Amino acid sequence: MNKSYKSHTKSRTEKHASYPSRYFVPDDKIIWDIPFDAYQPTEFTAPVVLDRNTTWADPHDITALTRVFESFEGDVKFNAIGVPLNPIGRTGLKGRGVLGKWGANFAVDGIVTTLNPYSNLLEVLTITRCDTGETALPGGMVDAGETAMGTRNRELEEEVSVKSTDLANHLYEETLASGYVDDPRNTDNAWMETTVIHTHLAYENASEMQVCAGDDASDFKWLPITTESLSSFYANHGLSLLLAVKEMLQSKSSPIDKTITAELKQKLNI
Repeated sequence: MNKSYKSHTKSRTEKHASYPSRYFVPDDKIIWDIPFDAYQPTEFTAPVVLDRNTTWADPHDITALTRVFESFEGDVKFNAIGVPLNPIGRTGLKGRGVLGKWGANFAVDGIVTTLNPYSNLLEVLTITRCDTGETALPGGMVDAGETAMGTRNRELEEEVSVKSTDLANHLYEETLASGYVDDPRNTDNAWMETTVIHTHLAYENASEMQVCAGDDASDFKWLPITTESLSSFYANHGLSLLLAVKEMLQSKSSPIDKTITAELKQKLNI
């Protein structure tokens, strides 16, 4: 299943801690094909990205790149000087910000859920991000030559000490979506795209996991999925979670009871 999220709000309006202010982009001027003669975005690329010793970053001179530019959103478009353009549209900032790659920067988000028999609520394993302090799904950037599942397994172990063997006896697992992420790190020329992998565990198995916060995570918790908690996630993570719940509930082999709240059912449109 290949779905993408077209939301483009945080990418335009939310200021990343290390970014300068974005040039204001109204809703009717997002798309590149719509003329916006007054558009003068600030250019910003973080010093660490420009550092020649930063092995995970592309060279600043884009003409030195030999790789093919790819995106889950389709063919990548370029401006007049050969720099890739954000597939959803203008962000109010050009350059790469804190992102290492020109164009799409690929990541994987891991959704791990369980049904709490005491509260009868679906819970999801979350982290608190070290950089923003926001609630997020465990995940991270795809390394060269790594599969999406390989990235998911590595990041779960690094961030919350969950091993792939802990998930082996899952009740349900599916790769849900691959696409654009409405992320405050995005710019006109560098943006986040992710693959979302959802694994659902029996409560007994989830309770036995030795979870602890690790790399890039200052804390972790099993968070009940409610309409309130869905709105508190970093970037697109709330939308990813919403999609995961909907897909699982609509699956003929769904392992969870559909006794979720009426408010959440309404939000899921089921």
